[in-house]
Amino acid sequence: MQPQQSMSRLLIILVLLSAGILAYYFRALSTRPSIPDALGLQSVLQDWHIFYHLGGYSPWIQHHTSTSSSLPPQCVVDQVHMLSRHAERYPTLSVGIKMKSMITKLKAAGTPVFPFLESWEEFFEVDENGKSTDLEELTREGRYAGVRQAYNTGVTLRERYDHLVDGGDDGENKTFSIFSCSCSRVLHTAENFALGFFREDELFANVRHVIIPDIAPERGADTLTPVKACIRYRQDTEAGRKRGSALLEQFQSVYLSRVAVRLRQQFGYDFSVSDLWHMQELCGFEILATGNEESPWCGIFTQREWEEFAYARDLLHYYRSGPGTPYSAVMGFLYLNATREVLELGPERAGKLFFSFAHDGDIVPLVGTLGLFPEVEPLPYTYVPDNRNWKLSSVVPMGGRVVFERVSCVSTMSTSSVGVRILVNDGVVPVPGCESETRDGEICPLDVFVKLVDKKGEEVGEFDEVCGLKDGLGRRPSFLRQDWEQGPGRLHL
Repeated sequence: MQPQQSMSRLLIILVLLSAGILAYYFRALSTRPSIPDALGLQSVLQDWHIFYHLGGYSPWIQHHTSTSSSLPPQCVVDQVHMLSRHAERYPTLSVGIKMKSMITKLKAAGTPVFPFLESWEEFFEVDENGKSTDLEELTREGRYAGVRQAYNTGVTLRERYDHLVDGGDDGENKTFSIFSCSCSRVLHTAENFALGFFREDELFANVRHVIIPDIAPERGADTLTPVKACIRYRQDTEAGRKRGSALLEQFQSVYLSRVAVRLRQQFGYDFSVSDLWHMQELCGFEILATGNEESPWCGIFTQREWEEFAYARDLLHYYRSGPGTPYSAVMGFLYLNATREVLELGPERAGKLFFSFAHDGDIVPLVGTLGLFPEVEPLPYTYVPDNRNWKLSSVVPMGGRVVFERVSCVSTMSTSSVGVRILVNDGVVPVPGCESETRDGEICPLDVFVKLVDKKGEEVGEFDEVCGLKDGLGRRPSFLRQDWEQGPGRLHL
């Protein structure tokens, strides 16, 4: 073969390889879950990800911070606490029924309002009596199936905290407790997580699942769901739970009325504010239920409209169970204080692993009580403020979690110290009030952390008094312990 022919063939091969690499690269970009351009409405910036604008209706995502999650080499985690939201789910029953009604209306409007509706398939079922085996439950299919995501989270955290797993001494099997409220999707999240976390050592058979009722007035403050235990919070129409929904409606009317005008001009259909809100919700829930990151519902809206949707959800959380309601701090203090007590006892006296599962509405008060993501002024409900800290899309996505690590460090002088580190969805966040005492890796000295929590307790008051509970009921969570006498299996309190 002539050298010239060899060179020509080599060039051809290089061109083909380059084309293949580029094709792979562009295929990767095309599967990136940004906003699908299903209706040709907008282009997508490559550094913009729709999961961070779904207001908690996205699969689990990491909360990005500037602090490395790696610990200093002289430090090790010796106890861990996690409060997690349930994994990916279908819509709730009430929301799902409204979605189905809206879809039926759009399909019946002569020809379907959106062309994709002719072939689009619903991802949940509701019978004529309003019953559903899908709604309210964990998703079961697709890339982001909740049952699989919970299991995978267990596997991931087992890799991180494997050194804390102790199967028992002298041949005796050790029983591990996990904790959840009684809601079906939360209960199944906990058990799928446990299966992933304990599977390698066949320790799953030794798991004790402590189940605390979602609603149990007789337990008082002895609960994982303080938003359901605080009576005054649920009854107070001005400053309680309902305030979040009222202010959400005001902001919805501001931004969705503008969206309605835009879409009316394009499609000749009068969309209500409720229609548009459920369409935005459908984007996230179709991704959760099917794994279809190219859901056509996502492509109906612009980036600005998705940012407004995320803010609407932030607004709801802020005023419903966050710092915008005066009941938030005392509700969040219950889990915070129970965790503080176990951190102070340490792994030898209390145990090493504490995994708890509840709802986003129970995690938000904890976030607020800790003082994470603070706002100088209360969030406005007529516009989106610039540079806000309260962005909960990456704080309480499906499977969102807040983790407290008890960290033991040994210095070069062989002296030891103990501190606490907080992670929100694997992102390390500083402990508010501990900035001047914080060591490398955002580790707050344990004694400082304890004082901060005690001071917070003095500020927020007693749960039973603030919430208007009867005398003689539980005043604090008593279940967060490993020394239960009952063996493995479900333990209903």
